[in-house]
Amino acid sequence: MNIIPFIGKTREAAEKEAKKQLGPDITVISSDIVNVRPKGKIFARRMVRINVATEDESDKEKKIREGIASIDRARKRAEVSSVNANAAKRAEDANTTADKPVGDTQTGNRTAVPEMPASGHNNDALMEEKLDHIENLLQQKFGRDASVKEDALKAAQKTDTDAAPVDGEKNSEKEAFLKLLYKTLVDNEVNETVANQMVDELEVDSGKEVKMEHILSDIYQKIILKFGRPETIQPNGNECRIIVLIGPTGVGKTTTLAKLAANLKIKQKKNVALFTTDTYRISAAEQLRTYSNILDAPFHVLYTTEEVSEHVDIYRDYDYILVDTTGHSHRNEELKKNNHEIVEALKAAGQAEVYLVVSATTKYRDLVDVADAYKEIGDYRLIFTKLDETDALGNLLNLHMHTGAPMSYITNGQNVPGDIDIFDAQETVKKLLGGN
Repeated sequence: MNIIPFIGKTREAAEKEAKKQLGPDITVISSDIVNVRPKGKIFARRMVRINVATEDESDKEKKIREGIASIDRARKRAEVSSVNANAAKRAEDANTTADKPVGDTQTGNRTAVPEMPASGHNNDALMEEKLDHIENLLQQKFGRDASVKEDALKAAQKTDTDAAPVDGEKNSEKEAFLKLLYKTLVDNEVNETVANQMVDELEVDSGKEVKMEHILSDIYQKIILKFGRPETIQPNGNECRIIVLIGPTGVGKTTTLAKLAANLKIKQKKNVALFTTDTYRISAAEQLRTYSNILDAPFHVLYTTEEVSEHVDIYRDYDYILVDTTGHSHRNEELKKNNHEIVEALKAAGQAEVYLVVSATTKYRDLVDVADAYKEIGDYRLIFTKLDETDALGNLLNLHMHTGAPMSYITNGQNVPGDIDIFDAQETVKKLLGGN
């Protein structure tokens, strides 16, 4: 990449000269005012100087190829997880059949649970054998590593020791396993109220023998159903669709918008335009302008609600208009009102979809305040960022349950156009239940 300065009476004149000499593929990385004395003149004049970066074609082609590869991997990941789950189930059934001792019973493809020892055996040994089976089941379903398995076993054994037996030993084992599930959810930062709700909804009859793998399968399916199917940007037919990103400062809205734009432009070959309403941060517009130059997409700054309809009409024949909005504290009433007015104007101008962008690393209490601050905007979908900065995904379930808003995308890094995926409920629930 080369950085070359150009000077003109205005920024537009400097950019025009830069494109004339270097071609259209330039990126303005900074601009400032300088005093320049023309040759033969006494007095200096105020001029605008811009610094532009150019890429050679090989670098640009490499970026596009890498971007397409990253997006392909993201798209295929959900398919691969489904195939792996089916293969693991077949392998589990085969191993159970091969290891089954004479006299055991098995029906269809369901794995037989080891029988409990005679009632005269020591209670610790009885619990250890049952937990052994549960631990193996967790390993097969979720691929837990040795350290996590050991912690789970110790937690379950301690829970069982502290708990008073209810209706005999088998009931106590069920209770210990339910407490283990609850503890695992809370350890992954699922809110205690939500974790209690998930466990309470399990249909465990204290008067009947219920196999532990059925309990595990039940809570796994219930949480997946709670998340529902992700709602993402879909083909727009013949009309321009407006994609609006809202959210607090510092969660990565601008970078996320660039990732979505790159996906639509490079992978899907769509015409996209980029708008921003963020006139408070000097770097925000420049950052998005840089992305627009790389993607060869038009870019505009919207200063007032009156400009919304005018600019949308200009790009009415485009497939998508992606709009970045001002990030602000949920306590800033003025900016909250301005954003609300901008979003309403965009909805009035065309088919608008709103996405609330939040960080997975934010405290749950603050996430609730943020979500409540944007509820006046109406229906929105959820995008979670910074999943590469945390191993606890409880906030994804917490905020979804609090708002009822559909899940959409997750991001796990700063790379554009990579590091973005469609939300995968199965993969997330595995991690919430202690899997890798």
